[in-house]
Amino acid sequence: MALYRTEAIVLGYRNLGEADKILTLFSPDKGKIHAVARGVRRPRNPLLGGSQLFSYSNFLIMEGRNLDNISQCEIKESFYKIRQKLEPMSYGLYFAELLRASTPMEDKNRELFRFFLKTMYVLQDWQNLEILSRIYEIKLMAIQGFKPEIQNCVECGERVQNKVFFSASMGGVLCSSCFQRDKHSVTIAPETLIVLKNMLIGTYEELMGIQVKDHVLKELENISKHFISYHIDRKLKTTEFIKDVNRLKINRGL
Repeated sequence: MALYRTEAIVLGYRNLGEADKILTLFSPDKGKIHAVARGVRRPRNPLLGGSQLFSYSNFLIMEGRNLDNISQCEIKESFYKIRQKLEPMSYGLYFAELLRASTPMEDKNRELFRFFLKTMYVLQDWQNLEILSRIYEIKLMAIQGFKPEIQNCVECGERVQNKVFFSASMGGVLCSSCFQRDKHSVTIAPETLIVLKNMLIGTYEELMGIQVKDHVLKELENISKHFISYHIDRKLKTTEFIKDVNRLKINRGL
């Protein structure tokens, strides 16, 4: 059986038997893959550190008939700061689940890998994680070929202004004359459209510290929810976890 080396980030795992785990890895060379870490649930196993959620490592993997097997791993970045606190942990889980749900197996995408790795780095120190979530969602979908049209009406081609609508199924904005082409389109303010454009074209460094008004953030959340639901058609479990964490923050007065 052949051996191969690859960098990868741990997106998730499930237990196998008494001591093993099946890891979901995301690699620049292989895309999304599953591989077994044998005995990793036992103390002092050499694969233990590299099997942690979000860990970024160099892996040596042996190809298998059904599942590949991890032979060695060398940690490059553990991202332990994400796992230390409940709020970044909840968003990290959501980011990983959204990536898993939106990518096919073994579909190599180096740009997507670099973007997700960068997201893990900024997640460690970003202040407003709700804003980061909106940036991540729109950029992730754009990299995967679902970049929304946000300047011209997707129906008539005219530049949108004043009253604007967003259609998930049609892939972008509709003007006031064409919005009835999609009865599920949602109204968005011109201010929201500007923020959405900045999120699409700006880098994380340029967007660090961006201020977004509450009503704009709410509209962005609504747009993202409809857009992601249309393209993925799958309910993400971690969205409820984030809601629970946010409710806990409110109850604690944080």
